[in-house]
Amino acid sequence: MGRLVLIILLSSVVIFGIISVQTTRTSSFSTEKSTEYFRKAYARNLSNSMIEILRTKLQQDTNYRVQNMETSELLGGEVAYQLKDTLINSVRFIKAIVYANYEGMQQKSEAYFTIESLSGGGIPPFLRYAVVSGQNLSLNGGIKITNAGNNLNANVHVNGNFSMNGNNEIHGFLTYTGSAYSNPPQALLNRITPISNPENIPVHYQTQTLTIPQFDLNSIRNRATDIYYTSKIFTGNISLGTKENPKIIYVAGDLTINGSVSGYGIFVSEGRTIINGNVTITTPDNNISNIGIYSKGELIVNGNVNIHSQIFSSDRITLNGNVKVYGNLVANKSVIMNGNVNVYYKPVGEELVNPIWSSTSNTVIRIQTVHFFE
Repeated sequence: MGRLVLIILLSSVVIFGIISVQTTRTSSFSTEKSTEYFRKAYARNLSNSMIEILRTKLQQDTNYRVQNMETSELLGGEVAYQLKDTLINSVRFIKAIVYANYEGMQQKSEAYFTIESLSGGGIPPFLRYAVVSGQNLSLNGGIKITNAGNNLNANVHVNGNFSMNGNNEIHGFLTYTGSAYSNPPQALLNRITPISNPENIPVHYQTQTLTIPQFDLNSIRNRATDIYYTSKIFTGNISLGTKENPKIIYVAGDLTINGSVSGYGIFVSEGRTIINGNVTITTPDNNISNIGIYSKGELIVNGNVNIHSQIFSSDRITLNGNVKVYGNLVANKSVIMNGNVNVYYKPVGEELVNPIWSSTSNTVIRIQTVHFFE
């Protein structure tokens, strides 16, 4: 009996020893992993902090550049960084590259900045896209967003979530402030194909909110060549002005276009804008948009419509049917596309921009982060 008790005691001691060793090893391994995780997170924070420092320096001095890689100590670690100009599809960006090192753990971050005037002068940032949606954007069916034969990226921006189902195409970069979803999932990679991407930037990514301002109705009304104080329906052939003297048509109510439009000019509506039927809005210039359609309310397009125009709505834009837009779309709210909708991106002409957006100050400069990835 005494021998049995001794064996049990010795076994207990051995088991306790094994458990103690295992516990020590587990504790040591856990501590090591925790330390590694902390160093990784710290290196990432150092890298991202340096990106923000470079952005701030650009904000203070837009000519600031670091052509050759420089090193600096930062918050107990070390960073190497570079800031230089680069071109993507003839668009100027400022590229930042940062390598951070913290206790042997390394992290790389890249960012692409643009220098933007928040208002006035030139083409505002929100008009430099093929499609801009101020809220969520969904593409369903056979939607195609490409260029108008000018080899430019037909970029899309969404202040919200993006989703697409079916055989949709985007021949440009997709940016969004929320999330991106596609069915099938691989469509986010193989259905988004920029025309130009020499820096091999991700074709879709999350970025900052794009500011979409409201246009000043009073200022535009004072510049208008034709004013209608109630709702107006246009039918037949509508001829606008010339490049030197574009016509500005101001409608105090709802605007309906049932006819064909040609020439240089701008339609501005205080209410809704509806384009119905077999309507063709043509342009004498294949390189830029020469007609602008601005709607304070919702803008709706129905039927077999060809539109060579810059389209802006302070509400939402809805396209139904076989719609072809040669220009761009910008909505403060959502952009809805139903049917066989094609958008062929053409840049906006400054002669259409100045009457709408030149009334505001041109003194505020912002450094916009348009690409960021680790």
